[in-house]
Amino acid sequence: MFANREGCFNAYPVAIGIGQSRQNKLLQAVIQYRLVEELADGQWVDCSGESLEITGYHILEKRDHSLNENAIESLKASLGWDGSDPFWLQDNAELLAEKLVQVKLIAEEYEGQRAIKVQYLNPYGSNYGGVPKADDELRRNIANRLGSKFRAIAGGTSVQTPKPAGKPTPPKSAPPKPAAKQAAPAAPIATAEPPAPATMEQAWTEFIKHCQPPKWNQEATEKEWFRILAELFPGKQPDQLNGADWAIMLEQGPGKIIPF
Repeated sequence: MFANREGCFNAYPVAIGIGQSRQNKLLQAVIQYRLVEELADGQWVDCSGESLEITGYHILEKRDHSLNENAIESLKASLGWDGSDPFWLQDNAELLAEKLVQVKLIAEEYEGQRAIKVQYLNPYGSNYGGVPKADDELRRNIANRLGSKFRAIAGGTSVQTPKPAGKPTPPKSAPPKPAAKQAAPAAPIATAEPPAPATMEQAWTEFIKHCQPPKWNQEATEKEWFRILAELFPGKQPDQLNGADWAIMLEQGPGKIIPF
């Protein structure tokens, strides 16, 4: 039975073929999906008894004949394709038919008629309808690619225009107090004073003083910055560090830079 409603479904890609679109002769992957679960009120509900099916047309090239990277990436993520040979999808259709995926169906008007079509293909288990959360890989990627730009609009500094900043106060060891009289208990020895709290901007400004062009460009500097942060604070992301942590980075970070 042809799918008769919009929604998000878990499905099996029971048949896959590679061909061309009728109008513009664009390369496409044609996938027949058998719907087995439907997302309803935040819960997955078995709908396999309805025998719902729908065909998705995943266009792999644009009208200018450049690759449609969005469609390619969704097929790679959902079906385990490496993206190199589109005919792999057709040649391995029998094995892929056992792989659950997620499809989003929408209704569209075409020539005066309402039709249900596949809007998105996602890997099984995708958090459709929820709030996406950045993982560690995305955090590192965005930090390397856009970190300096975010700092710039926040009033921070960039690698090209460092601003002077003072170093945090180093730890000081208080001298031991003289021994008390025998009748009185011995006074404890004072512990070392912790460094003054610092900000990320202070630590960054000091750090880039040791990564000067032309040997260091912005990308290399930021990669080294995040490498050292990971070494000093394993398991923590930059937005989880406090003033004491940034003081440590300000004081110790430059000394951990690995020169070219």
